[in-house]
Amino acid sequence: MLRPFRVLEPSTAGEAAAELGRLGERAKVYAGGAELLLLLRHKLVQADYLVNIKRIGALDKITWDGAILRIGATVTHHRLEKEPLVQKYLPMFAHAESQVANLRVRNQGTLGGNLCFNDPHSDPGPALLVYEASVKLAGASEERLTTLDDFFVDMYATTLRPDEVLTEVQVPPLPAGFSGAYARVHRFQRPTVAVAAAVKIENGRLDNVRLAVGCVGPKPQRLQELEAKIRGISLKDAQRVISQSGPYFMKLLRPVDDLLGSADYKLYMTRTLLARALEEAPNGDRGAKSAKGD
Repeated sequence: MLRPFRVLEPSTAGEAAAELGRLGERAKVYAGGAELLLLLRHKLVQADYLVNIKRIGALDKITWDGAILRIGATVTHHRLEKEPLVQKYLPMFAHAESQVANLRVRNQGTLGGNLCFNDPHSDPGPALLVYEASVKLAGASEERLTTLDDFFVDMYATTLRPDEVLTEVQVPPLPAGFSGAYARVHRFQRPTVAVAAAVKIENGRLDNVRLAVGCVGPKPQRLQELEAKIRGISLKDAQRVISQSGPYFMKLLRPVDDLLGSADYKLYMTRTLLARALEEAPNGDRGAKSAKGD
């Protein structure tokens, strides 16, 4: 049973941030509520106030400015998987959004809430890292922009300040000549391992490449050292390098045993899915074949 709380309905992100600053730990942001209401019900978090940002119209928009797709914090996962602008400019991300949990959760959950909660078993993070996305954070009187890579800190931890609200995710399309793939292995509708790859092939070699992995450890990660190592070599050679990179993955990803899989299993599937995503990415922006683990 939920304990009583009061719902506040600010009209702007600045007002919402001001309320969070005033109330401190007594208040939580309410958007989709997919995770928050579950935590409140099980008394894992407590709140005397919910700051409802769902009615702030500016946070529910998707716009294209000619260079960047701007996604409001309260846009739902289901809308993102179906939105023509997302399918046109960020097709691999649209596919990742279609994999989030189930239709009920995708209809309720929001992108901003997902990123702020930073659950390690989540689909959007790895795909957005490959797109080199940024997030806009609003306080009561000022805004700041930070890369998503810097925004993620650790398990359930971000750089979001107690008196800030995430208002917008800014995502540039992949550069010309790139194509991408997203792959995952999952149990109980939650990804055990998720990978995203974007490549540009020239003369049979990886002219450029971006790789990201999520769900293995505390937070999604870009694999920049590995990217540099496989840049300029053939796909088969790159897959060989990946298969021999176990110590690198162990150090960077900090894999943990949990109910969705052991650390060893996650590292094995990381190598498997990265090799698969690299092979599928040149075929066009879509999802590589994913695996079901339950």
